[in-house]
Amino acid sequence: MATAPVPEPEPQPELSTAAARRQDEERKTALRIIRNELRLLWRDPPPYLRPGPEPVTDPFHWEVVIDGPAGTPYAGGTFPVDIQLPAAGYPFVHPKVTFKTLVYHPNIDEEGNMVLDAESWSCATKLRGLLIGFVSVLYDPLLDYPINYDIAEQYAYDYERYEAEARAWTREFSSAPVVSHYPPNAVVGRTPPAVPHFPATAARRRAEAEARRRAAAAAASSGSGTKSEQNTVTISSLQSSTHRILKSNKNCRGEHGDEPDATDVAVSRAALTLGDVGRWGTLAISGYPR
Repeated sequence: MATAPVPEPEPQPELSTAAARRQDEERKTALRIIRNELRLLWRDPPPYLRPGPEPVTDPFHWEVVIDGPAGTPYAGGTFPVDIQLPAAGYPFVHPKVTFKTLVYHPNIDEEGNMVLDAESWSCATKLRGLLIGFVSVLYDPLLDYPINYDIAEQYAYDYERYEAEARAWTREFSSAPVVSHYPPNAVVGRTPPAVPHFPATAARRRAEAEARRRAAAAAASSGSGTKSEQNTVTISSLQSSTHRILKSNKNCRGEHGDEPDATDVAVSRAALTLGDVGRWGTLAISGYPR
């Protein structure tokens, strides 16, 4: 029995010489920026962040390791994170970020995604600020912008159960040690300077959850407010001025500088200081509309 002939694939249009040249230039620019940012990142690594286990052979695809921050249910855990950067368009096109282990967290889904949105990514963010934002969100989840609504509700109203579940997941899925491969001239073995994170203590979380439970019960018994209003999680401390700090740098210099500029320092401090993690995380991590 004769078989039908396989149709020939349609020829793909070739890039014009000008378009190919432009694409090549964009890739070279992105490569230069990424290499420079990686060099600066590991020359002075932020707290709880270190390189992945393999040397970086492809600057557009590499791994970073987050050590679970002290004072959180993730303490003692090791969290490898996969980073994929666009070969053309970086830093104007956002990276793709994926946690490689299961993490029990309101802002991380079952596939390990912390959603990044093109409209929320700023070319002023840089890799260092992005990674600092990851640590900040482990300290203080963005309850106004959850990916997993069930975990967010549990965090807000039953913190003890949330903490127990998060610790159990950390032990089960993120307890394997990872030995980092540090690039040449990186700072190895030095304890980074202390950075004042928002104090994520269990006692405070339990008190906050109890207060929200009481408020919701009082609203329900009095019949005031709609059901959606009673169940809405709103944490005012998660509103931050970091969004304005980022957006104030409108120029987004293509060279990204050889040294961290004033914006980098301001963003890093704002991201990790007394409640200012919220809007930073919203902008750089969750990617939900502002």
